[in-house]
This record gives sequence, C-alpha cells and structure tokens, in this order.
Amino acid sequence: MSKPSSRLLLVMGLSTALVGLIVSAVLLVDARLGGPAAGARDFGTASGTGPASSPRTPQVPPEDSSATRARGDEAPRRTGTSEPSSLTLPRLDVRATVKAVGVAADGQIEIPDNPKQVGWYRYSPAPGSPEGSTVIVGHVDSKGRGLGVLLALNNVRAGDRVLVRQKDGGEVKYRVSSRRTIGKRDLAASGAFRREGPAVLTLITCAGPYLADKGGYQNNLVVTAVEAPT
Repeated sequence: MSKPSSRLLLVMGLSTALVGLIVSAVLLVDARLGGPAAGARDFGTASGTGPASSPRTPQVPPEDSSATRARGDEAPRRTGTSEPSSLTLPRLDVRATVKAVGVAADGQIEIPDNPKQVGWYRYSPAPGSPEGSTVIVGHVDSKGRGLGVLLALNNVRAGDRVLVRQKDGGEVKYRVSSRRTIGKRDLAASGAFRREGPAVLTLITCAGPYLADKGGYQNNLVVTAVEAPT
C-alpha cells in the first residue's frame, strides 16, 4: 500500500484543525449566550453544599475578604497535602499549569492573565486534603488572548476523569460528579468555598449570558469532582 502524499496529509491536518476551531467557536457562543451548553446540561448536586442556585469572575467568600487575607498572608496547610502544579481532564483534552492565586484589590479571586493557565485559590484546601473544597479557577476567554482552557467545561460529563499533579510529585485523581450554573452574586454562598465537609475539587469559570453593559458574564460554571483513585 502506498503512503499518503504530503498534500493529502496536509489536507487532513487542516481539516482536523478546522473541526477543532468550529467546536471551540460553538462552545464559546453557547457560553456567551447562556444557551444549552451553559445551563440545560447541568447535572448532579455538589457534595456537602446547600441548595444550588444559579456562576462573574468568582467572588471571595465573606470570611476571606479581610485585610489580612487580601495581603496574601499564608493560610494553614493540612498535613500530607501539596500545592497543585497541573490540571488535566483527559477526555476534554484539557492540560493546564496551575498558579497559586489569592484575593485581588476588588475583593474577587485573582485569575491568571494567561487563559491557558488556571489558578488554585490558596485559601482553599490543597488537593488531597481530607475535607473541604479545593478551588481552581480559570478564564473561559480573555480579550486579546483568545479562548480559555476551561471553556471545555461546557462539554463536561458525569464521571469524567480529572487529574491534579502536585508539586511534591504526587497526583490526586477525581471523577466529575456535578455541573452547576450559578449566578455571580450567589457564588460565595453556594458552598464552593467551604473548608469543611466532604473533600471535593471545584472548578470555576464564567458562563453566559454575556452582557457588556452589565459587566460581562452574568453566571459562573461550577464543576465539582470527588476523589476516585481508579
């Protein structure tokens, strides 16, 4: 059998890239408009949280808005845990480095400027902690910088694997258990930032509708995952 010509390989490669661009564009439109991908496919209930409500850039919960926290003083660490270094969702082809983030001057959680990077909220438990919600945040898109790596959360499914590599070389394995669309103003009270209760990983990004005259995205997409060694 003869080998494919270089021209055929080029066409195949361009076709694959085009399909990827189309899929990304569809997901972004859904995220901005608050269409089916931004709400109709929500599922599950986050472990240890109260009633789910409806997700703007995540706000800091009341107990973390003190001047001490805003200055970036260290929160206590639990024994046997380590800061995250990377986040992977294999089925969604999501791979991102993780940067520790704190509280911005406006009282909201800092988010890395690079949309291909995500931020671990360092006042939340480290991955592998025995209780509480480990919070990782990221952009769905960024003006002048392109699509965000967490845009893919619009296509998340129950049971998807989530892998968090740690700076000490360890790895914590999770499975997605819920996806919720929560109003920006309701996020702090949603249980996403709790430090007690069942140990979970919470991934947060923006969700539509996008209203420029009202500050941008009106909701957050909150995906919860539980530890699952296999």
